[in-house]
Amino acid sequence: MPSVFDLHVHTGVGSPDSVLTPQDVVQESLRIGLTGVVLSEHWPWRTHEFNEFVSYAKDHGVVIVRGLEVKTEYGHILTFGLHEYSSGISSIAELRRVMDRKGGFMIIAHPFRFLFDVVGVAVTHTNNILFPDPATVPTVAEEAVSHPIFTYVDEIEVVNGGNSDRENAFSRDVAKLLGRKGTGGSDAHSKAGFAKGVTILEGDIRDENDFIAALWARVLTPGEGFHIGQLQYFGDVSEKLVVNGRKPAAEAPPLRGRLPSFGDRT
Repeated sequence: MPSVFDLHVHTGVGSPDSVLTPQDVVQESLRIGLTGVVLSEHWPWRTHEFNEFVSYAKDHGVVIVRGLEVKTEYGHILTFGLHEYSSGISSIAELRRVMDRKGGFMIIAHPFRFLFDVVGVAVTHTNNILFPDPATVPTVAEEAVSHPIFTYVDEIEVVNGGNSDRENAFSRDVAKLLGRKGTGGSDAHSKAGFAKGVTILEGDIRDENDFIAALWARVLTPGEGFHIGQLQYFGDVSEKLVVNGRKPAAEAPPLRGRLPSFGDRT
């Protein structure tokens, strides 16, 4: 039985640029039919508040996993198994060391965002973190695979709901050359586009430990369009990862009980 997760979601609790509430996460997950969601926040939740929310979501049949999106010199890294910031992890090498000690998993998020926005001969830099010099911008995937970031991360986000189709396709080409499966996430900061990108993993995943174990097992595939009932798989898909199609409900269901309140992280 496969599990469908959005691996890249931000709420207003842990990401000041998001208007998505914890209630939205649960309701939209139920409406669309997700197994669970990873809150890959910019700032960590308070542990007791996160545990309360995990319990609340579980009562509604939604699995919530904790993540952090860490900014490094080589871009934004989705980390799983890391719950708090520690000194030095803005360095990709130090972040890798910390994650190895924890047995955690690292994914480079939206690696080629803005890569193709370079226009004109007067441009002196790009807005892509991996290739800031226009003279080094790769035109084909074979020119990108040698970037050092790919020696540090465990996977590559190849479906990001905030990326262009061209940027995502380039990510998939790079992942294929590197022998990576690729992952999907919406990068949602609101209900718009929530679950546009997903990752389908083998097994009935019920908590963070299950989730990280499934990532390391590498029986997974990225997908797009789950939020509108038109799931498109990318890569090789085994029978273990085939999801029974369902059309999202028109309206989110009402939630039971009182949702805990959460403090301001900003």
